[in-house]
Amino acid sequence: MADGTDVDAVDEAASGDQPVRGARRRPPAASPAGFDDPQPLLRIVRSWPWAGWLVGGIVLLRLIAVAGMRLYIYVDSGEYDRIDFSGDWRRPWATPYLYWLIPGSNRGTVVGQALVGAACWATLALCASAWFRLRTSRIAVAVVIGGLGCTTVVTNWDAAKLSESLGLSLTVLVIAAWLNFVRRTDAVTAGLVAMVTLPWLFVRQSLVPTAWLVVAVAGVATVVVWRHRRTAGVVAVRILAVLCVVLAIETAVASATYSHNQEIVHENLLVIVSNRVGPDPARLAWFEDHGMPVPKSGDLSPDSLRDDPAFAHWVAHEGRSTYVRYLATHPWYALTAPLDDFTTVRQSALDEYERPTAMLAPPDSYATSRPVLPSLAEQALFGPGDTGMVITLLVVVLGWTLVRIRRRSVRWAIPLSLVGLAFASLYTGWHGATPELGRLALMGAMGLRIGLFLQLAFLIEDEVVARRDRRAPGGARDQRVARDVAPTS
Repeated sequence: MADGTDVDAVDEAASGDQPVRGARRRPPAASPAGFDDPQPLLRIVRSWPWAGWLVGGIVLLRLIAVAGMRLYIYVDSGEYDRIDFSGDWRRPWATPYLYWLIPGSNRGTVVGQALVGAACWATLALCASAWFRLRTSRIAVAVVIGGLGCTTVVTNWDAAKLSESLGLSLTVLVIAAWLNFVRRTDAVTAGLVAMVTLPWLFVRQSLVPTAWLVVAVAGVATVVVWRHRRTAGVVAVRILAVLCVVLAIETAVASATYSHNQEIVHENLLVIVSNRVGPDPARLAWFEDHGMPVPKSGDLSPDSLRDDPAFAHWVAHEGRSTYVRYLATHPWYALTAPLDDFTTVRQSALDEYERPTAMLAPPDSYATSRPVLPSLAEQALFGPGDTGMVITLLVVVLGWTLVRIRRRSVRWAIPLSLVGLAFASLYTGWHGATPELGRLALMGAMGLRIGLFLQLAFLIEDEVVARRDRRAPGGARDQRVARDVAPTS
């Protein structure tokens, strides 16, 4: 896991390792991931001759994907024309603010969203590459992540006036910021994490539960780093603790802001009662026993519930807490009910065709885009509706991880945390709404793939390096490995 270095050839001048005669050596930067002397990302990237070509390629492909496409306007698109920082409006401020910043016509909005996406995905590709030892690994990881950001599942949202394009872009930027921070922990990288998290929180309300989980993971990481402070350094502990507090404050502010307008939350809960509670007699009886009123007519359709004053009052004041209590006391339902919508089923010819939800691989396309990757590559990276590919990848990666658990590496923490957070996001999205589950699952499905691809790359590189070590004289590790390589165990 080297910063601008290679197991076979170390460029000391480019990586900043060339000592200056008579100069006092600076103490190495802190790194909870175990890097001996992690260099700033910009310094590393400058030593990679391929980095500029990668960034240029991602920008070009994103622009080609939407070139000439019109902007698709939906019923709720007009709600993104109003910027409101108070939370009183139905839509948070991040997406409207982006549209305000982008000059020009509707075509300008399409191009602007594509450029923002290209910048964010390129940043993630470079931040992820900096975690790898081998030049081949770095390039392969950068190409895979860059390619993932150019699939039609991602690029089609650039031509829609909705929050998904910005949501995807900021999600990968938050992941990139965390990768950079864990590799090199200082005030600057911590500030970048806090800075990119703030607008991400205000893309859509459904991201807040995931944000609280990130705060919890950061809190656990703070404790773990504190227990190993002799290795990570006291400075890293303090910075991580401060960042955890800042993220908690940001998330609390977002939660408080969203509490000003609960129209969407109330509507989603109403539809959940109509579609999931009403059709199940046992479930309906539980909710009635816990104070949920129903219309005297017994009609549990959305329109009937919406017009019933007693039910509307329950939804506004007791509905959410009652629903959370039901999920907490019925864990089997909470864990297994979403699984059918996570995957796809090949339907019988006798069944009426229903468009699959496939939350693990959302097939939703709200706008048009031009395929810019070979069909085989696109299907392997993110095939719309192809849940079989991601399930196979999940089984292979987690199985391989368990087999090699004795050779575990501290760098596994990031991708495995991403996988866990992705599933938590998918479950939260399913239990929080019934319509448009594909849209709600998009960011979780993307985070899942990023985590799995990174973990797979770590596992492959570990095997290659271990095989080289066994072939080396006496089994000793190649002494030419740069000093900023993190330990593998």
